[in-house]
Amino acid sequence: MIISIKAGGIKMLKTSIKLVKEQQINAMLNKMVEKSFEQLVAEPMLLCLDCSDVDIYMAISSNEELEDNIKENFELDEFGDVKDAKTYDQLLDELQEYFVQLHVESGRFDYFPAGSYKVNGEDRTSDTEMLGPKGIFFAPFEDARN
Repeated sequence: MIISIKAGGIKMLKTSIKLVKEQQINAMLNKMVEKSFEQLVAEPMLLCLDCSDVDIYMAISSNEELEDNIKENFELDEFGDVKDAKTYDQLLDELQEYFVQLHVESGRFDYFPAGSYKVNGEDRTSDTEMLGPKGIFFAPFEDARN
């Protein structure tokens, strides 16, 4: 997937298929990032990028409008399921990458790559990438608060 930057710094997604309602889908994903940040500021915690804490499938399952806008790009069967499951899954994988990147690059979160950190005088290692609300954590551990 390629993510392009439009004038003014607004990211637009590029996917393997041309999306109907691309702007609406993009706006919904951006709003979800903002809502996630607001929730994490109210109750500070970390998001694990390798543990499905930032997951497009869960986002879709809890947002019927987003799901409908995505499914609008496909032919559906009589039960409302996508007929071309392979292309649908590929699109969701692309949207997953984009969703994670929106979180990382939003400016609302601190990004903690997997690696070694010093917390309270102790060397610790994180095997996963983590996000935390900006300025609250200094390392990818719940007790590593600023």
